[in-house]
Amino acid sequence: MTEKIFTFCMAIVFAFSSPLAFSQRKPDPNKGDPTLTQWGILDGNNVRTLYANHGEVARWPDQPSGEWPKGSGRSYVDGVAVIVAASTRDTMGNLIHPMSTNYREFIDVDPVTKVPWGWAPLPGYSNPYNFYPARSDDKSTWPPFWPDKPADWAGYWNGFFGKGVTNADVETYFVFDDAPDEEWLRAREDGSGVFYPDYRDSTRGGLGMEVAARGFQWSHVLAQDVIFWYYEITDEGTTDYDSVYFSQYIDWGIGGTDDSGDDEGGYNTYLDIAFAWDYDKQGSPGHWTPVGTCAYAFLESPGNHTDGLDNDEDGIVDEIREDDPGILLVGQDEILEYIKKNYDIELFEKYYGPVERRYPYIIGYWYTGDEDMDWRPYLDLNDNGVWDSDEPLNDDVGRDGLGPYNPDYPGPDEGEGDGMPTQGEPNYGQTDKDESDQIGLTGFKVFNVHDYELINDEENWRELFTQLQPPEDVYLEGGRNLGMFFSSGPFPMLAGQTERFSMALIFANKDFPDAPTDEQFMNSSLARKKITVQQIYNADYRFATPPSKPILNAIPCDGKVILYWDTHSELSYDPFLQEYDFEGYKLYRSTEPFFFENMIITNGYGEKMFRKPIFQCDLKNGYKGFHPVSVEGVQFYLGSNTGLRHFYVDDDVVNGVTYYYALVAYDHGSIALDPDSNYVVDEYGHPRGIAPSECTANIKMDISGNVVIDVNTRVVTPRPDYLGYVPASFDTIIHSGPATGYVKFDIIDEDSLKDGHKYRLVFVDNSSHFNDPTPEYYIKDLTENKIVVDTTEINVKDQEIPYFDGLMGVVSNDSIVSVVIDSIRWLPGSKCNYKIEVRKVHEDESLKGEFGNRSVPYPADFIITFEDEVVDTTLQLSILRKPTEVPFKIFNITEGKYMTAGVVEVLPPDTLFYNRKWEVNEPILILSGDSAWVEPEYPHYTVGWAVYLFPPDDSSIEPIPPSAGDAIYIKTLKPFRRGEYYEFSIRGRRINKELSEELLDSVYVVPNPYIATSIFEPRNPYKTGRGERRIYFMNLPPECEITIYTKSGHVVDRIYHHGNSVSGGMEAWDLLNKDGMEIAYGIYFYVVKYNGKTKVGKLAVIK
Repeated sequence: MTEKIFTFCMAIVFAFSSPLAFSQRKPDPNKGDPTLTQWGILDGNNVRTLYANHGEVARWPDQPSGEWPKGSGRSYVDGVAVIVAASTRDTMGNLIHPMSTNYREFIDVDPVTKVPWGWAPLPGYSNPYNFYPARSDDKSTWPPFWPDKPADWAGYWNGFFGKGVTNADVETYFVFDDAPDEEWLRAREDGSGVFYPDYRDSTRGGLGMEVAARGFQWSHVLAQDVIFWYYEITDEGTTDYDSVYFSQYIDWGIGGTDDSGDDEGGYNTYLDIAFAWDYDKQGSPGHWTPVGTCAYAFLESPGNHTDGLDNDEDGIVDEIREDDPGILLVGQDEILEYIKKNYDIELFEKYYGPVERRYPYIIGYWYTGDEDMDWRPYLDLNDNGVWDSDEPLNDDVGRDGLGPYNPDYPGPDEGEGDGMPTQGEPNYGQTDKDESDQIGLTGFKVFNVHDYELINDEENWRELFTQLQPPEDVYLEGGRNLGMFFSSGPFPMLAGQTERFSMALIFANKDFPDAPTDEQFMNSSLARKKITVQQIYNADYRFATPPSKPILNAIPCDGKVILYWDTHSELSYDPFLQEYDFEGYKLYRSTEPFFFENMIITNGYGEKMFRKPIFQCDLKNGYKGFHPVSVEGVQFYLGSNTGLRHFYVDDDVVNGVTYYYALVAYDHGSIALDPDSNYVVDEYGHPRGIAPSECTANIKMDISGNVVIDVNTRVVTPRPDYLGYVPASFDTIIHSGPATGYVKFDIIDEDSLKDGHKYRLVFVDNSSHFNDPTPEYYIKDLTENKIVVDTTEINVKDQEIPYFDGLMGVVSNDSIVSVVIDSIRWLPGSKCNYKIEVRKVHEDESLKGEFGNRSVPYPADFIITFEDEVVDTTLQLSILRKPTEVPFKIFNITEGKYMTAGVVEVLPPDTLFYNRKWEVNEPILILSGDSAWVEPEYPHYTVGWAVYLFPPDDSSIEPIPPSAGDAIYIKTLKPFRRGEYYEFSIRGRRINKELSEELLDSVYVVPNPYIATSIFEPRNPYKTGRGERRIYFMNLPPECEITIYTKSGHVVDRIYHHGNSVSGGMEAWDLLNKDGMEIAYGIYFYVVKYNGKTKVGKLAVIK
């Protein structure tokens, strides 16, 4: 089993990248408690909405309720409720149909306390001291331990994808039940009986149903407008039900809180999708346009494994997720025989593809409990019958769903590497949606809100639950307060049994007419998104995982912002591709927190889909240009092999304007290749594979305007330096060494500098001739006598020096020793007019045969001086090439020593022996020993360079051979070598107080005049009304008092400025007086006082 199988169903971003972590769900013995209700906000992509830990989504009129795009204030949903209904009998034998739900209106409540009778959250699934349900990206919302998981899950995310695995960009998890629903626990006036779902506990109400709910969001462009909801519903009582329905109710609010009465809706039977849009195409407040469309897509229904039917028409009857591994079949013949006997092979292959392409058949190894044949055991590469740590586990990762490639891998657990499917492993049982005989969506109803209300159990059972799915598409026009009802059932549900239900809330532009044809609707943005959503679901919600988030820092400066980040993302590992697939960084900048203004790159349909960065860098690794796999007609730009950078100076900014930055890490995706390394293409000729993906970057703003940043986002306002500010600087930088590269340092964070400290960057190389192409360096703080940057190899041209003590830099190494061609010349005073060529002997056709294996280009600069008599004797080069008397010497300028010469004599015509005298047409060799510090001796020598002299090309010019006074200069590119160093000291920033007083007259106000608004004002967090006004006083001294007066001399406001590294010499005024009231338009005067000196200025306000 040595073959690795990849399946690329289309050029899309989903991959089977992270194993899930399920076990058979056991009911929690605790009961739901309405006092534990928490409301949170999901905002992990372009969709933002309120949700509660009792299953309710959105809450009219509170916001955000189905807001899209995030931050726009444009809402589309008034509310969503989860519903379970069942048929049973009360204690008097009457047939009843209790319905469990919870919603903001028209539900049953306690007649005295008014507490809702319905779903309520169970304790222990969130931090009880926090206000929000548990979210994967916010550890402060997690409980100390998870009631439904082993003790060793404490401190880890309770992930759908495994212990501590956060495959989704945002995942929320909560558990609720209907125990507080006392409607059928109380005797009724008509004398009918009561109903106890659990005979062991007469205080437990409802149907005895418990729901473990999850919401997922991905920020990838193909899923950025979707929220997935997944429900595991367990009968925790003792009652067996023969007829149960799972349902969802939605109250649309397309166009905003005040615009819910003119919605239109539709249902498409082919895609199982219900959707709504706005009648007049204008939203409220503000008559905003365009108004998009919103939809609920049905994904997963309960299964019925007891009716003897193939409900999902996949060729398998009564499949169930909770089964055991089944029988092991070995060999393709045995597997095929079993399938023909037990499956409808025609339906199976129509649903899953040919049996011959299913992985177990290919390897001839199948456990029949893996009913849809997609579980993959470990690869036994050495055929020893057991899993070894260097062998791929594939799906055979054990009950916790974690393998060696997952972060925080705790080691092998039950079932790991045993060659047998175990509950909790991917593509088997609980984790595989296809191992359930789903009955599908069976009912749908669209109606005016309040035509049916959630208090009427019997009417709803009769009119809503039992309504059949529409046989044809439905479109309701004219505008109304629109409600919709989805249901799946009936199916039996026994005590302790768990079934599942899944929906997706989708937002899109409305690009179809009000009553579209099939073709018009299928070509719409909404239809394309539904198809994508279905593929995500078909992959068991497993989605390509981008690199982890980098940690971004930002420093405001005068007219610029300095940003720098760590290297954490570069260690990201893709457990599916089993490679480190980090590729680069993109930096986005915006003047609003949701980066709308960056969304300017459109897809092939003309819809804005991608953001444009202000900076991008990527690895020098061969991945570059546009990725072949397109996303709706757009290819991801991988970069141009620039090499990585971890800081960026943004100097295209205006002092006083607030900027929002987001740094994302991206991977290089993957391409499907055939055995000949050619692209695998789909039926349209498009390459198959996985498009690159970026990590998320969120900035949250609440209704009060408070901003919460993520680790890879920052909010920065550049500002002028305060008066008298003397910036930090380097004292004289000393370079000791001959390398032709350079080292450059930049001051990144003045607050972190160590004033007066001296540093030394020292180079190390392990070569024999100072020619190591990848030397190393380390940096030492000489003042504290400690290493601040560990030994680091230089392996790219302009390599970044990592952040230390407020500094970063670049080391540029000339890794290849070569001659600087333009430097080769006769020195002034020379009379020789011969041309000079300097060659590497292993590249010289006439010499490489004899000397090529001795070629070691030597990194030094040389002067060859000529005399009229013999001044040196060359080294013997071979048995025949004896020492030769020569009229020149070779001086090594770099190392201050003479070099040993060699001459390649040319045999004179009609002679058999060399004359052992140098002739001008004979190459001069610059020699060294087996190492740079050993003198050459025959036969132990190396050849650094060959120097040729050629007469002038112009035959009319008389050649003048070298003679006394002539000298050749040769310069080479030299790598950094051992012992070479750079040394510098830091001088921290200072304040020149005398200078501040002299320059006080440079204080000014912007904008001046102020006309209604300014670019400096922050985003208004409210839908209506005027946000904060703002002007700035600029070039202020570090500490001063600012007083604003009317023309008549009355004090309007007084501001005290305390300059620091953030505010610098800038102070804001909100145009409110000292009593908090808005000022009138007119002329005002301001007085700045500092050290007994004043500056008086004037400003105008025009409203």
